[in-house]
Amino acid sequence: MNRLALFFYNLLFFPLLLILLPGYLLRMVRRGGYREKFGQRFGLFNHQTLHRIGTGRIWIHAASVGEVGVALKFISEYGIQNPSARFLLSVTTSTGLAIAEKNSSERLEVIANPVDFPFFTRRLIRRFHPSALLFVEADLWPNRVEAARSLGIPIILINARLSVRSERRFHKVKVIAAPFFNSLSMMILTETEDRDRWLSLGVRPDIIHLAGNIKYDSTLSAGSQPPRLPKGLGWSLDDPILLAASTHEGEELEIARSYLAVRNAHPTLRLVITPRHVERRTEIVTSLRSLGLSVALRTEHSANPDDILLLDTTGELSSWYPVATVVFVGKSLPCSVNQGGQNMIEPLLATTSVSKQQTAGCSVLIGPHTRNFEPLATRLCEAGAALRVADAKQLAAALSELLLDPVRRNTMILAANAVLAPHQGATQRICSLVTECTSGIAK
Repeated sequence: MNRLALFFYNLLFFPLLLILLPGYLLRMVRRGGYREKFGQRFGLFNHQTLHRIGTGRIWIHAASVGEVGVALKFISEYGIQNPSARFLLSVTTSTGLAIAEKNSSERLEVIANPVDFPFFTRRLIRRFHPSALLFVEADLWPNRVEAARSLGIPIILINARLSVRSERRFHKVKVIAAPFFNSLSMMILTETEDRDRWLSLGVRPDIIHLAGNIKYDSTLSAGSQPPRLPKGLGWSLDDPILLAASTHEGEELEIARSYLAVRNAHPTLRLVITPRHVERRTEIVTSLRSLGLSVALRTEHSANPDDILLLDTTGELSSWYPVATVVFVGKSLPCSVNQGGQNMIEPLLATTSVSKQQTAGCSVLIGPHTRNFEPLATRLCEAGAALRVADAKQLAAALSELLLDPVRRNTMILAANAVLAPHQGATQRICSLVTECTSGIAK
């Protein structure tokens, strides 16, 4: 990155941070865990943490929950390929940090992501002196990149993606964007289509590699533990389950209306809702009860059988995919306050419980707004691996059809496996490329 561009970035960063900081702090307070390692966000580490981190770790940065999942997959596989490797994982959001913390170990130190002030960043890079600096998907920090580059530390963007919209934005500042991206040692892409977009920005072809998407690489096993139902709920895991995954404000009511529309025909159907942000639990419960539905919270004991189970926990969603009959993936309906889609790949790859007599994966429904997962979402729909629904009426119709047709559900799962096949082994390929880059084999 040229010095002039970095100068203007730092000139604008501080006032922009001051403008955004109140809203960011409010979100942290609402989501909880904001005190966790708060000082680390400003480059403050106690002596014990500094001693544990030491030097020579691979520093990986992940913004939020999805990126943390990618990072943890990478760390697991890279550790198998390189048993002596140690890792430092920085995470921006409190929710992502909580999930990452559950996986911390002597080999993996988890920290809150430090603000990208030049002084903080240069000092930490020199103090930690990582053997490599990895960024997941798109969350690059210019001062961290420049500090690592100045010390000759390999800088790698893994699971890199570039949407059409982002490409248009970068084209407007191509004179700045191209030198910045070309300062990276390697960019490992997820999709073939993205290569031409990166090249159009002036990125050198020799640093671009294609490996597939870690998110779409199946690592789930059939032996995973099923979730525990709250006592008194009156459910069985053998009941048909509609799992509403990673929902956003506005979607829970649409999903509940769909559930009500099909419940008479399917009286044992259960609805499990996992909101993307669990701090919304109170407003969700209030809105659902306005429809005459009873709601149980995962964190509380249920005194009576309830219509809906609300997972107000963090990190439990993946354990519910194997027992779900149909999964709706949120942040995708027109009524949602946020749009762009959440990860629809995990339910497609989840291993279904043996008692349900079903192959690996679940049937998936998504709304029309899935730009964060394009072009894959469209490919899945075109292949018949996922169904798009626009509102409660369409969701109810698709749900009813799938509940009555197990053959159709299995056909969708097989179609999904075919679409996702090119991404199998992506984690191993990315780890091998990183090993080559850090050992100086890949130039």
